[in-house]
Order: sequence, then structure tokens, then C-alpha cells
Amino acid sequence: MDFFFAPRGVAVIGATPNPLKGGNAILKNLLSGYRGGIYPVNPRYPQIDGLRCYPSVSAVPDPLDLAIIFIPAPLVTSSVEACAARGVAGVMIESSGFAETGPEGAKYQSELRKMAVGKRIRIWGPNCMGLVDVKHDRIFSFMDPRARQREWIPGDVSLVVQSGLLSATFLFDIMSHGLMGVSKVCSVGNKVDVNECDLLEYFIGDPDTRVIGFYLESFADGRRFLEIRRRCTKPIVVLKGGKTRKGAEAALSHTASLAGNHRIIAGALAQSGIIEVRDFRQMTDVCRTLAMMDPPDAPGGRVSVLTFSGGAGIVSTDFIEENGLRLADLSEETRTALRGLYPAWMPVAHPIDLWPAMESHIGKNVDVCGLALEAVLADPGVDAVFLHTFTGNAHIRLDPADLARPVRASGKPIVVWQTGRRDESFSFQQQALRCGIPVFAEIGRAAECLAAVLRGRYRPEPIPAPGVPCGPLPPTIPDLSAFGPGPLDEYVSKALLRACGVPTVPEALITRVEQVEAAAAGLGYPVVMKGLLPGTVHKTESGLVRLGITDGSAALSSFTALMAQMEERGKVLLQKQVSGKVELILGMVRDPQFGPCVMFGLGGIMAELYDDAVFAVAPLNHREALELIGRLRGQKMLNGFRGAEAVNRNEIARILVALGEIGLSHTRIVEIDINPLLVGPEGAAAVDATIVLK
Repeated sequence: MDFFFAPRGVAVIGATPNPLKGGNAILKNLLSGYRGGIYPVNPRYPQIDGLRCYPSVSAVPDPLDLAIIFIPAPLVTSSVEACAARGVAGVMIESSGFAETGPEGAKYQSELRKMAVGKRIRIWGPNCMGLVDVKHDRIFSFMDPRARQREWIPGDVSLVVQSGLLSATFLFDIMSHGLMGVSKVCSVGNKVDVNECDLLEYFIGDPDTRVIGFYLESFADGRRFLEIRRRCTKPIVVLKGGKTRKGAEAALSHTASLAGNHRIIAGALAQSGIIEVRDFRQMTDVCRTLAMMDPPDAPGGRVSVLTFSGGAGIVSTDFIEENGLRLADLSEETRTALRGLYPAWMPVAHPIDLWPAMESHIGKNVDVCGLALEAVLADPGVDAVFLHTFTGNAHIRLDPADLARPVRASGKPIVVWQTGRRDESFSFQQQALRCGIPVFAEIGRAAECLAAVLRGRYRPEPIPAPGVPCGPLPPTIPDLSAFGPGPLDEYVSKALLRACGVPTVPEALITRVEQVEAAAAGLGYPVVMKGLLPGTVHKTESGLVRLGITDGSAALSSFTALMAQMEERGKVLLQKQVSGKVELILGMVRDPQFGPCVMFGLGGIMAELYDDAVFAVAPLNHREALELIGRLRGQKMLNGFRGAEAVNRNEIARILVALGEIGLSHTRIVEIDINPLLVGPEGAAAVDATIVLK
């Protein structure tokens, strides 16, 4: 990828002297900072902007690593072919008119994809704004050259943006406000070849990048993205567009219908420690905060709030709690230090309202805020500080440089919520940026960004090794190859699950009336009967379930009624009726972007009523399975609700790991749905289950 970011020579195919055309903007941007060879390519002109113009890319002298193409889409394929023949390592296609425009454009894009493989040339784009490298003053883009008239603010954040114009918007916004430093902005467009995985891999080793932000509308290869993430120590922030796209209409199980489109992506990001954000401003705010501050070696969430307003302190506490942090318990030493600043009538409380202390020291040249800040930073029970300030008040004077010194000495993160007069506020924010202190205009955003820092340092870890392969099916069950696409019946589904370590309720398959009484007595009353009719998944809705059968007579009549309802075409599954305090839903779904993914949620009627389900990508280890369980909103149900015993999380985690292994071992399985899994004092057991084959 170096030939995209640091090419020795760049050809501009489609260069023009017309200042209203993109081909001219690309040249002007290159001339503004790039120090390598610049070669316009256009057979109509002998020179452009004082540069010799070449009739074709084959005529361009060495060294030539990169070609930027800005010509009509129908002409692009032949130009890429010429670049490949010339030995150009990469092309950056900034022209539009491809898959985003319809079938004809999709055909051109398909040809490019084939060339990327067959011609051994890397293709960036098409339909993109290219690349801007702020630290090295390289603009490989047709963005308006007048934007360069404003000074860049070099920083440590690199952004990858799927939308072309949005990448330019990011740059214009960042430059005009002057409150964020940037390393690189990459617009990848239609991602015919180079995609977010390639750029993530590049930025892992880029010394100019500390934080990586992505705006993506799709993942080219979700599993590869997560695998690369496991090798990365740098924070990653993702804004995913298109969250509300509904799941497949043909989903046969609860697992698939609960997945939708974004549930799996959100689960995959959370599983791998990637921070997901909801909008563009939040994305840049979180990125700039992470670039300014090192996360603690050990995750911590105890925050001290220093404020000039009691009301602002209360609101801050609310946001701190909402973001999974908590107000720190101040030590007695800290409280003693603070009492020396307050008037006698004012008790020390937390949040720390500094205004009475400031009023009592007017004219005494006492830095109340600085002394209070030093006290809380020295407190071992404080992990971070949330400081409030107001610009434009003579009694509240904070110098970002003065704040930075004790913060650096302590190594603890600090965020500042700042209000006040516009000009003074802007000046304070710019000074704070130079001192590495993030400043925010909203309390909620400041708390969100502080929470992102306090989540802790991401350490590389290996992909979980595959576990014990699924055992063979019982002799009574034929191999999966004997079954066609669609749902397996409950009996076969649970036989496969049992072979792979998933506990199920005791049961027997009955086809004749003579088997009923002996089978029911063998299981022990009460029992449940279910009609297994080919193609029917939701048996309760079809009236094929009989509960609370307590004797032989009821068993016989239930069997007869079920067979009659199925017109003698089905079988009957006889089960021991079991009870549990908690009903859960577990499953596996094969996602087109991430492959086999496991699901965990509240089961029974609550699966649809509360819509509370979380996902993770397989394979996952025991720790990741426990973390998945911990992301469920309904933790009260798991911890013991109204006197019930807490569920055995380790056993549930073991089952989740096993479901992932099933998905990896049996590629024909597209869905597994266990609903409910009953959890009680005696353990867990799948009461109902469906496996769907492709």
C-alpha cells in the first residue's frame, strides 16, 4: 500500500488546463505539496500548468508508482489496462459512473474487479475523492484547491470514509473549526479492490496514526476486518451507515429474524473492542479524544467532577452513570485538602462545586481550580477528571497549559466541558488542542468520549482456536447430506445439538400408538407432546403442542388428536415436561459479511416482546462468551429476579462456544434456533430447537 501513500511519481490521466474540471484540480493539489514526479496524461495538450503533458501513460518516464484517473467511466477500463501493462503498482479511480449508477456502470465495475485480480494491479475506488495526507502535505484528490488556503492541523487521527463528498466535508469542517488534528483522510468509494481491511492493515504500522476512524456503509470482508483488528493496539472508531435495513424476509427462526442487519455488526464491533458511534460529529469527537489521551493500563471508571455549577454537576453525574462510569468516592485526604479551599459554612460534596470557594478567595490570588484539580488527581480512588469551565468571567480563569502539567504528571485522563463567550471560548479550545486537552460544548458528549478513553488499552490477542469438533450424529440420524434445504425437524435438530455438547430435555420419537404409554412412563409424568409436521417450524402457532399430560389415558388421547390434526403425515415427539426460572434464546446465524455468528437473548415470549438479543462472531472463547452474556440489557433476569437463583453463566457460555463450533464445522447450517433454553437449579436444557440448512 506504500505506493498509494508515498509514491515516487504520479500520473494524472484526464489532466486538463480547464480550471473548472476535476482533472485540473488534481494537478493543482499535487503541485501544492507533493514532492515527487507529476505527470499529466492527455493527448490533446503538450503541457499543462507548466508541466510536460504526455500522450499516454506508456510514455511517462520512471519512476511511476501511482496513476490517478479522472475520465468518463467507459474509458476507465482501457486506461487501467494500459497502467497494468506499464507496470504501475496502483491506480486511484476518482471518476464516477460505476455500480452506483445502474446496470451499465455495474458492468464497468465488474471489469475492474476482474482486472484487479488478473492484471495484478491494486485499484482504489472508483467513485471516490482519493487521499489527503495532512502530515506530508499530499493531496491526491480533486477536492477544491481553494480549501488548501487554510492551514492544515497535523494530528494523529486517520479517517476512512466510504462516501466521497463526506470525506471532503470532514476536511472542510475540521479545517474551518480548527479544533482537531488529522493525519490522513481516505475516501474509498465503491471499494472494487482496496477496502477498509487493506487500510486498517496499513494504519496498524503507520507511525503517523494513533486512532483510526471509519465511516462504512458495508464491510467488504467482515471476518478479515476482525482478524486484522486482533493484531491492532490502536483505538478504532466505526460509524456504520444503513443500520435500519431489515433482515431477510425469509428468515425461518427467531435467531435470524432478530439479527436484522445491524445487530450482528454491533455485536462484532463490541466483541473486538471497536467503539461504535452514531453520527459524524460524535465520530470526530471520540477520535480526537482518543488521539489526545492514552487509555489506562487497567480499565477504570471512577470519575471526579469539578464544576462551577451545582446543576451542571448533577447533569454530569447522570451522563457519567449512563455511560457505564461512576462518580468516584473521594478519600479523606482529598476531602481535607478541599475543606481548606471552602468557606466554613460549605461542606465538601461530590460533584465538587468550586464556585463558593472561588467567591471566598476573590482578591487573594489563590488558584482554587488548580489546587482542587491537583487534589483529585492525587486521589488513588479517582481514575479521571471531568472539569467544567466558563470563559468570559473574571473569577474563572483557566489556562490550558496550567491544566496540562498536573494532568501529564498524574497520567490520568481529563475532559473539559466549556461554555462562555464565543471568541474567548474558541481561543480556549485552540489552546487546549495544542496542550492535548479535549474540550466539548456538550456535557453528554464529553462523558461519552471520557468513557471511550476509560474502556482501557486494547491488547492484541489471537483468534480463538477451534474447539472440539462436533461429534458424529447418532446412528438413527442420517448424515446431513441426506437432507434437502430448509428446516430440520425438532428431533433431528436436537440430536445434532446433543452430539455437539448442547444439553436437551429427555425425549422420545413416537410413530405408533402402541409406543405411547411405555415411552411416557419411561420419561416420567408430566410429559409434553409435539407434532412434527414436515415444513412446520412454529408448532405452538400451528396448534401442535400439548402440555401437562399427567397419565396414560391423556397421553393416548393427545397422540391420537395430534396425528389426526397432521392427517397421519407426521410424527410425535414426547418430552419430559421441565420447568426453569429463566427462559433464554440461543442460536447461530450465518451472516454474509461475518460468517457464523452466535446469538444470546431472553427467550420464550420475551424474545419478541422485549427484542433483547446480542451477537458475537464465531469462533469465540469462554471469556468472549461471558462478555456477550454481559451485554444483554436484561441482566436482572440472569442475576436472580424476585428470589430466583442466578443462572449459571459458565454453562451458558459453554453452550454459546459450542454453537459457534457447530456453525464452523457444518457449512450447510445457516440457522440454529434454541427457544427456549430453560435454566434452573439442575442446569440448562434446550426445550425446543430448529436447525435450518441451505
